[in-house]
Amino acid sequence: MAMKQKILLFIFAGWVLFAFESLAQQPDSLELFKNITDIEKQLQGSNQSFQEQSVKPAPKDTTKRKPVATPRRDTPQIAIQMPFVVKTTWDSLYARRENGTLILPDLYNNESLRGLTFRDTMFYNPLFLPVIFEGRKLVGDTALAYPKRESSLYRGMLIPPDETFSPQLNRQAFAGKVMDDYLRDFPDRIFLSASDFRQIPQTATDKEVIEEFNPFKELLAVESNYSLAAPSVEKTTIRRRFWVHSGDHNLKFSQNYISENWYKGGVSNLNIYNYHVLRMNYNKEKVRFNNTVEWKLSLFDAPSDTLRSYRIGEDMFRYSGNFGIDAFIKKWSYSFTWDTRSQFFPGYPANSKDKLSAFLAPLYVTAGIGLSYGLDKSSKTIRFRRTRVNASLAPLSFSYRYVGNKDVKVARYGIPEGKKSLTDYGSTINATLIYDYNRYLVWNSRLMYFTSYKKVQMELENRLDMALSRFFSTSLNLNLRFDDGVPRNDKFGFLQINEYFSLGLNYKWSK
Repeated sequence: MAMKQKILLFIFAGWVLFAFESLAQQPDSLELFKNITDIEKQLQGSNQSFQEQSVKPAPKDTTKRKPVATPRRDTPQIAIQMPFVVKTTWDSLYARRENGTLILPDLYNNESLRGLTFRDTMFYNPLFLPVIFEGRKLVGDTALAYPKRESSLYRGMLIPPDETFSPQLNRQAFAGKVMDDYLRDFPDRIFLSASDFRQIPQTATDKEVIEEFNPFKELLAVESNYSLAAPSVEKTTIRRRFWVHSGDHNLKFSQNYISENWYKGGVSNLNIYNYHVLRMNYNKEKVRFNNTVEWKLSLFDAPSDTLRSYRIGEDMFRYSGNFGIDAFIKKWSYSFTWDTRSQFFPGYPANSKDKLSAFLAPLYVTAGIGLSYGLDKSSKTIRFRRTRVNASLAPLSFSYRYVGNKDVKVARYGIPEGKKSLTDYGSTINATLIYDYNRYLVWNSRLMYFTSYKKVQMELENRLDMALSRFFSTSLNLNLRFDDGVPRNDKFGFLQINEYFSLGLNYKWSK
């Protein structure tokens, strides 16, 4: 006998594992839920139980149903048959089908559940919750006489009932009626009472909630312009920052490869561009002190140069400052400006050992006294559009040139032979422009103009930065220089041009 029970138990366990494996292969959807429970899909023929006073068992469903099968195409469809049915208290109210599911009225075909998955959503049916006794029950409808029904079901309605909350209210009324019938027919099976839940401590009483959100009390309240009780506020001291630091760092490169048999010829090259700017600005009341330090270094390989493998395209170190005190006109100030620039590394022409430039050869110093104008304006309609202009006009200025290396020819920089320096007096104009078209496109421009009323020295630098991301950008640079104090070039005259395009890393900071 014991062996027979073990064999039956083994067969039942194997069937359960097989059934669950077949169900696990089906996709998680509402259709799967209906096929498993058969409550939401086959609720037919039981609406009379909701209309009658007492719930009568519904007739047995003899319709043939399609078996639930796995969606796999390589395996045959296998029907799932329930081996037995566990009897519950609901069997006294409703009948069951051949597969063991209850036959309920057609009141739970809820379209709002469509699209939900049972892996990430939990919903419940009130009929499957424990029944709780809440006290004396009153009949919901106590009318003794009913008005005559209209011939048209939707007469006098602007919206059909199916498009309102009427279906949800009907389902709620049905669940309430089923629970009331269960309480009346099976009182000995009720184990929970609402009084048991009243012993649970509450966070707030109904009276406290009503008093807290009483609209009439707030409506009649009188507010004063000042508070009689001074609030306790922790005092703190906010220190004003007079120094503002910022920086802009760029490391960019370009590469070009040309084969030996290229029909136009040419030489392969690799360029590296390095540019750093540090700004330290001071502003307190009427005093302003702005400082800017710049360093540019451009290197490129020189395969055609037999003496060196690389050459320096641009090497510049510059410090510019502006000290000013506010004038009687808004945005204008009395200022003292100066500009100092030189280079760090020596420069050579191709296939030659003659030095063209070196550290402090040359050294340019320009200073003057005059007026300065500052403008910082942001657009009120376009986000990130901003214009910053700083201009200085110094009628009293001087320009100093110095060559501190004996191997560098002084005549190249307009200094007479036998001397190392030259000083000129005149007037100077300095101007800078930073125009932010948007957060990705910025135009930087700088102008320096000095004249001794006998000769002119002018520099115009333009840089267009196009940010591809926060740390990656491309730049187009065009620098023009005019100096009629140096020997004239046969092709360009006194005009000097430097243009380059770069692509690489970019980083900005401010504190």
